[in-house]
Amino acid sequence: MRVLEGIVVAHTTPFNEDESIDYESLRKYVNFIKEKGVHGIFVCGTTGEGLILSLEERKKILETIIQENKGKLTVIAHCGTINLKDTMELIDHARRIGVDGVGIVAPFYYSYTEKEIYNYYAEIAREFKDVPIYLYNIPSLAKNELSVSLVSKLSYDFENIVGIKDSSGNFSTILGYIYNTRKDFAVITGYDRAFFPVLMMGGKGTVTGPGGVFPEIFVKIYDAFKTKDYETCLKLQEKQTKLSLALYDGASIPVLKKALEFRGIGKGYMRKPFIHLDGEESKELRNKLEKVLSEIGLSF
Repeated sequence: MRVLEGIVVAHTTPFNEDESIDYESLRKYVNFIKEKGVHGIFVCGTTGEGLILSLEERKKILETIIQENKGKLTVIAHCGTINLKDTMELIDHARRIGVDGVGIVAPFYYSYTEKEIYNYYAEIAREFKDVPIYLYNIPSLAKNELSVSLVSKLSYDFENIVGIKDSSGNFSTILGYIYNTRKDFAVITGYDRAFFPVLMMGGKGTVTGPGGVFPEIFVKIYDAFKTKDYETCLKLQEKQTKLSLALYDGASIPVLKKALEFRGIGKGYMRKPFIHLDGEESKELRNKLEKVLSEIGLSF
């Protein structure tokens, strides 16, 4: 089993003007991140607009990424949906085409009890014993939080639940995950400004939207960490934080897509109800990014 660690990019989904998927730009993007030295890709998650894509679109996107990846990057397919049946359909498809693992966001929209959430993951883990499963905690969007006690219990009850992506931005929560799960359980942050601190606390890496646009600085932080050059890590983390703030911490998908367009990938188009950046907004973003990139020693 390939371990999820290091820089795992959360891709955006490129669209054409008519909102169909731009597979040519998607293939170009996969090769872009491979060349930049990242370690994995998180497919059709929040940044990838997975929850506004059809099941068939999600399957085809995953198939395209697997084909273009050619085994280089660790591929984690986000399979979470609003109902268990569709989630299992996506997991079954992902298993059949050879992913390295699946991510599953907490059940969302409705309020669920901790027992209901446990049963949801337990049923999936029992059905797909041969699939590495990564929990996904993003309470700001999912509404239901994966508590430390729940994640701890799941990690010890099911060997194939192998890690969690935490996008809460809460250090207490992420420390709780690290210290209360089994030793081989991978805790990955989804909050870029916490990247280096989380590595120091025992986390394994980051799943990042901004890092999918400007992977270079994220890779440098991780490389410095692996050689225990913590002073360099601190300096680079400060620069990365400036960049992530300029990209709204990855919270604005239109901003990430427009920034990728500035780097020659995609056309910035969104699927409704999202609105793509154009005109003055696009100009303002480019000016802001050019200023920050100049300050931290990067360019488009």
